[in-house]
Amino acid sequence: MFISRQFRRFFLFIIFTIMLAVTIAFDFGTADSWAVTLPPQGTNQAPHLYASINQAEANWQNIQGKTQEAIANITGDPKNQIAGKAKQFESQARNAAEAIHNQANNFNGRAKAVTQNIEGKAQDAKGMASNSYQDQIEGKSKQVESQARNVLEDVKETVRNIFD
Repeated sequence: MFISRQFRRFFLFIIFTIMLAVTIAFDFGTADSWAVTLPPQGTNQAPHLYASINQAEANWQNIQGKTQEAIANITGDPKNQIAGKAKQFESQARNAAEAIHNQANNFNGRAKAVTQNIEGKAQDAKGMASNSYQDQIEGKSKQVESQARNVLEDVKETVRNIFD
């Protein structure tokens, strides 16, 4: 009974360790994870899943490079040491490119919010000039939606900063 409990505890420890290693290696659970990058249902937007796949491939290449370098250090093979360092460098370059891509997407959300706010103000002004309550209401709703979009972008940025 005591041995089976120890075995079960050890087995669970191994499983959780593997899960943690996979989570860290493939960067699951961050703002850039696959679940976050899927588009809303019913939209025709192309999924941003490729960015996460590229990031996972870069992380995998980094692991390969570190492994190749470690084996080369043990065997004393300078060619494999250089090849391992090159893989790690390429991985860092890919991750930097993905970071730049993500920053561009963040700018896109802010730009949409500003555009929507301007459209809302223009429609509100048009409604006031023509005494059209419908235009005024639609203009105000666009402004409120723009504020909500800005708040959403602030929350996204805060979450990214927490995980970075």
